This record gives sequence, C-alpha cells and structure tokens, in this order.
Amino acid sequence: MNTIMNWVENSLVPKVSYFTEKRYFQALRNGFFAIMPLTIIGSIFMLITDFPIPGYAEFMNGIFGENWISYISPAYRATFNMMGFIFAGTMSYKLADSYDMDKLTSLVLALVAYVVVLPKTVISGSGEVITDVLSFGWLGTKGVVTAIFVSIISVEIARFCYRKNLVIHLPNSVPEMVGKAFSALIPGILIVTTLLIINGICMATAGSLPELIFNIIQVPLQGIVGSPWAIIIVAGLNGLLWWFGVHPTVINSLIYPLLYANAASNQTLADVGQLTASTGAFGTVQMLDQFATIGGAGCTIGLIISMLIVVRSSRLKAMSKISAIPALFNINEPLVFGLPLVFNPMMLIPIVLAPIASVAIVYLSMSIGFMPLFTNVQAPWACPFFFSGFLVAGWKGAVTQLLCVAATVLIYMPFVKALDRQYVKEENN
Repeated sequence: MNTIMNWVENSLVPKVSYFTEKRYFQALRNGFFAIMPLTIIGSIFMLITDFPIPGYAEFMNGIFGENWISYISPAYRATFNMMGFIFAGTMSYKLADSYDMDKLTSLVLALVAYVVVLPKTVISGSGEVITDVLSFGWLGTKGVVTAIFVSIISVEIARFCYRKNLVIHLPNSVPEMVGKAFSALIPGILIVTTLLIINGICMATAGSLPELIFNIIQVPLQGIVGSPWAIIIVAGLNGLLWWFGVHPTVINSLIYPLLYANAASNQTLADVGQLTASTGAFGTVQMLDQFATIGGAGCTIGLIISMLIVVRSSRLKAMSKISAIPALFNINEPLVFGLPLVFNPMMLIPIVLAPIASVAIVYLSMSIGFMPLFTNVQAPWACPFFFSGFLVAGWKGAVTQLLCVAATVLIYMPFVKALDRQYVKEENN
C-alpha cells in the first residue's frame, strides 16, 4: 500500500498536474466549460419532447398534434448540434486570452477557419446530394476534435503574425476597433489559406479534414472512452486524485467532449430504434455526472449517509451536518477539506472503490436490459440523486441510482465506524 501511495504521490500526481497546467489544456477545459450551459438548455427542451413517463408522447400528440416536436426541436438543434462550432470559438477565445491577444478577433477567425474546413454537402433521405450547405452533424459533436485542432492552428498563426509584426498598422487617430479589424487581415488571410491547403489535401484522401480527424482520431477515442472499463478507470481516478487534493476536473474536462459525442451517437441510434447495450456507448456525460460522482467525486454521498447513521464523535457529527446539504447537490469540497478526506489513510480505499462500484452497478443494469443507455437527455450536474436518475433514464434510472447509493454506503460504513472510534478516543482523552 505504501508503495502505491508513494508512486501516486511522487509520480502520477506531479505528471497530471504538469499536464493540466499546460496552456492548451487550460484553454480546452475553460472553453468547454463555457458551453456547458448550452447543453443544459438543450437537455431541458429535449426532455420536453421525450419525458420519461409511459404514455407521455401519446398525451402530447392528443393535445398539440403529431408534429408538435418539430416546433421544439430547433431549441436543442441550436445547442447540441452546434457544439463543435461554438467550441471552436470558446476555446480560441480562452487560448488567445492566455496569450494576451485580442480575444474577440481570435474567436471570429477560429469560427471562420472552422467553417472553411467543414464538408459543404449533405445527402438527403432520397439519396440526393445537396451542395453548398452545412450539416448539423459536423457543426455538432462530430466536430469537437476538429474544433480543438482549428482553434490551436488559428490562434498560433495569428500569434506568429503579431510576434513578427506581420500586421497592418493604422495611425493612432483611427478608432481602436477599426485598427483591430485591419490588423487581423493578414493573420486572417494566412489562417484561411493554411486551412484551405490542409483541407484540400484531406479532400483528396478522406473527403475533408473533419472527416479525416473524425475517422482516425475521434471515433477510436470515443470507442475507448465509451467502454465500461474506461469509465471505471476514470471513476476510480476521480476518487484517487481527490484524495491527493487534485480536483478531478483535470481528467473529466479532457474527456467531456468525447462523452458528449457518445451521448449524441446514442441519440442517433435511439432515433432509429437501434440503441442497445451492444450497439451504443456506455461512457457518456450522464455516466460521469449522475452516477460516478453522486455526492461529488468519490461518490461521497455514501460517506455522508454513513456519517449521519453511525457516528458518535462530535467532530464527525458536526461535519456531517455541515456537508450534508452541499453533498445533496454533488458538492463535496466542505467534506473533502473539512473531514478531511485529503491524505486521510482511512478514506483512501473507499473513495476509490465507491465510484467504481457505482459505475459497475450501472453497467450491470444496462447489460441485463433493465436500464436504457443514455442519450442526449441530460440533467444538471448539481441535480440531487434520484431526480437526476429519473430525468436521464426514467424510473429505472432512479432505481439504479438508489442501488448505487446503497452500495456506496455499505463501502464507506466500516471505514466511517473505524474513523469515528478513533475520534471518540481522541475526544475522551
């Protein structure tokens, strides 16, 4: 055990921290977090169209007619199906900010660059090829990795131009916004030209740059992240890193784009009635937010409930009361640093094991066909358990979530009892 702890503390944690401090990672994380409200907005309207209650669709059809969904679908089309496009803008904005460059100009140039490389044809339901149009598919989650690439390329080319003074300078008498517009001309031309060349090469081999990136990079990554073992590892690392005081967002933010893409892929399969445990992706954003982190990273809702049930020490009683309400909304910082969980030898095993057990239960529930795989219907990460389970997977999701919570309580319980005995002795002395 000491050997493992030393390796994690001296090797794993420093490497993770070094990586997450890099400029590109920070821009990726901050840029993606900036668009997360859009996913919640889209989820609300998608939930309206597909509320998890039997007979809901028939009820709504009877009131509003069979085509009522077509009036609501633009709301989630403008969010989920624009994720790649918007992400290209937010990531470039954050990356430019880290370089102290003009953020608005960088955002605009990145959006232009993104559109430059996108495929401009779609195939209709009848098989007709329609040209000069943009597909929601490539504007959405299929293009998130392309968005990362384009954002970095566009900002770095602009930065090169500014460093080498390859910009148009106007007199100081010219309004600032006009001056900035002209200073962006040469960087903009170089960005568009560069991506036209790259995309032209890709068109000769793979159709377009986004198609090449999607098939060679994004699809394999989605497959890896979508597997049960990948989510189990991520869930365990969430708890382990949190025990060392490293916030789990350093891992989660890196894979969030892929998790959202997997949810969108599942939605596509569900729309045609082909979503099953064998065809769909297990690793989605709901798996991480609503099941692997119930009560916060490490599934510490089990710790809170255990404390409320068995503790006798005044220290743990006070901490359980302080931490209970935040934990209900999946916020566990008061518990992590107040108990503390950080570097607490008694809590190392359960904080790693509890989220793994929760994910394993969900996988079993999906594998036997009890609980459906997740689609684009999502709940805010701060939504209390049971309610979040119901929103993302109906009553079966709520039941599965309760089983997960029960399992985490059983895992934490013996360790809580041992810690409580230790604190009671200290208080009596």
